[in-house]
Amino acid sequence: MQRTSHLWLLGLSGSGKSSVGPILAKKLSLPFIDTDQTIAETARLSIPQIFAQGGEQEFRRWESRIVNQLSLHPPSVIACGAGVILDPQNRRTLAQTGQRIYLRAEIATLVPRLSHHRDRPLLPAGQLQPKLTQQLSERAPWYEESEIQISIGSDTPEQISEKIIATLTAP
Repeated sequence: MQRTSHLWLLGLSGSGKSSVGPILAKKLSLPFIDTDQTIAETARLSIPQIFAQGGEQEFRRWESRIVNQLSLHPPSVIACGAGVILDPQNRRTLAQTGQRIYLRAEIATLVPRLSHHRDRPLLPAGQLQPKLTQQLSERAPWYEESEIQISIGSDTPEQISEKIIATLTAP
């Protein structure tokens, strides 16, 4: 299947964007890019270090810069940070340069997945459920603008990528 635009993977932290992305990209013979990884490589700082030095505002500046740069690349599967849709310009860029794929996950699924992570500045240990609930209520309207929405349930990344491909190839 020849792609002429990006596939932007969206969803809350822990929804599987970085796990599904490489599998989907391989199946579609496309490059895979993770925006958070690209930010860290470009800034030469980890995401927690960027937050420590400049707060969320500095991280969002980096994120917008990277999304803009990636939008100019050849078609790719791109896993975006969970908050990428907070910026109106990012939302326009994503909509204009590809298909947005929202990996919809229940909070009850995400909390156990994220409980062992300590590298997510906006999701402090002990506050996962209330923070994720708050983020979902703020972000859901923008996630739901996505052309494709996949409920992940207990599916594996392989199964989710198959669901995405089936949706992409449906008449």
